[in-house]
Amino acid sequence: MFDRVLHIIKKELSIELREKYTFFSSILYLIAITFVVFKVFGKLEGPTKMALFWILLLFTAINMIGFSFSYQTQKRKLNYYQLYDPQELMTAKLIFNFIKVFLAGLVLLLLMYIFSNEPLKDGVLFFKVYILMVLGIVVVLNLISAISSYNQNQNTLVAVLSLPLLIPILLLGMRVSLISERMFSDSGVAKYLLMLSGIDLLLLTLSIIFIPIVWKS
Repeated sequence: MFDRVLHIIKKELSIELREKYTFFSSILYLIAITFVVFKVFGKLEGPTKMALFWILLLFTAINMIGFSFSYQTQKRKLNYYQLYDPQELMTAKLIFNFIKVFLAGLVLLLLMYIFSNEPLKDGVLFFKVYILMVLGIVVVLNLISAISSYNQNQNTLVAVLSLPLLIPILLLGMRVSLISERMFSDSGVAKYLLMLSGIDLLLLTLSIIFIPIVWKS
């Protein structure tokens, strides 16, 4: 299974490098928006800065993953259906999209550091919640993208269907992010991280259950 998943990831990477527009246009979007926000508002306070970070990363992830399944031609979908197990395809998509969103988030972090000149107060805690948040966002968007890939209004569906699932992740992640920035102290950090891990695990389980049904349709 590992070899087949790796083979799909290589295919996805070759398509991404050939077309380029999705990833690099998203990075350009991040640079432009971050530059404009910091030029207009100047120095941002901790809560505002964290909210800006997660909102920008969320919409970047929607842009990157929203059409993750729809760009495939009918012929390619048929080939994938014959060659791969649905779990293999979903696993490969999850890994590839996680890497893309993770890298985009690192670029955004670097941009915010350049414009604000303020390092993270607790980098270890922030990166713990960052990994869990990115994983949760990617799993949700990946699943919704797969479900809505056969609908003409896919982009609208991805945004509408994913938000109810993403809100708990965003609220928990924002709270831990603020704790990492020393905005307030809270002894329940471990509990929040455990809750985020549980949500991610639940979403991964739902993906494993639903993807064969979506695949057959």
